[in-house]
Amino acid sequence: MDITQLHYFIVAAEQEHMTRASEILDLSQSALSRSITSLEKELGVPLFDRKNRKVLLNRYGKVFLKDAKKIVGQVEISKSNLSQLIHPDFGNISISFVHSLGLNYIPSLLKEFQLANPGHTITLNEDKAPLIVKDLLTNEADLGFATQYQSFSDLDYNPIFKEKIVLIASSQHRFSQMKHIQLEEIEQENFIHYNADTELRKLIDSIFLKYNVDIHISYDGLEINSIIGLVSSNMGIALVPESVVQNFNDIKIIPILDLNIDRTIYLIHKKEGYMSKAVLFFKDFIFSYHEK
Repeated sequence: MDITQLHYFIVAAEQEHMTRASEILDLSQSALSRSITSLEKELGVPLFDRKNRKVLLNRYGKVFLKDAKKIVGQVEISKSNLSQLIHPDFGNISISFVHSLGLNYIPSLLKEFQLANPGHTITLNEDKAPLIVKDLLTNEADLGFATQYQSFSDLDYNPIFKEKIVLIASSQHRFSQMKHIQLEEIEQENFIHYNADTELRKLIDSIFLKYNVDIHISYDGLEINSIIGLVSSNMGIALVPESVVQNFNDIKIIPILDLNIDRTIYLIHKKEGYMSKAVLFFKDFIFSYHEK
């Protein structure tokens, strides 16, 4: 049984005449008859009472007609929904991004995009990088924004910008009165750190290991919002992407002598598989956004 068979059956049932039905369907009468006979054989019950070329639904056919119309109607609704999702002017785009990009970068990007393209809808998911990769590989997301600590052969990584990682402290902290500090001075302070699964945690730990810095972690396993909140309350210091603290008056950026840390943010998507015109349009917008 397929949708075409159901469509043929509905037209024949409504016309109650094989000749008229075949003319509407632009189909030979023999082909229409074969289709309906095949449908009846699959269902195991006749659907029509036949007299010459005239056909009338029997009681089984009347019951099945209601279901057939529901099925065909739902398929048409699904086709229409999909058409709208992929339309280049008002389609849906699903993106996943790491938490630290949600404070400044993603809002700024989407604001500019939707001012120029108000018809598009965007589905957002904020998560850790490993789960973003999972979303991309299982087609739950069209595009991902994350760092590339571990790469996957099925994914395409497009570098879009670099961002400095900076040390922050509360304006009440002693560091806020200093022009700069030495890296080893961090060892004397309470350090607020990320969840072990995050790319920022892995990057920062690799820097501490490289310079043999032994930090004292006072709060652990956190995401960016909680880290900023604790730093703001003078509960410790932290290393964060520079963009996330642009609008916090009670937090100071403390330069560290002879240390430059940055991360590269990648636009990630599957190498193979369908990408709608709406997603391709948004992808092009992202590249042009960073070229300005």
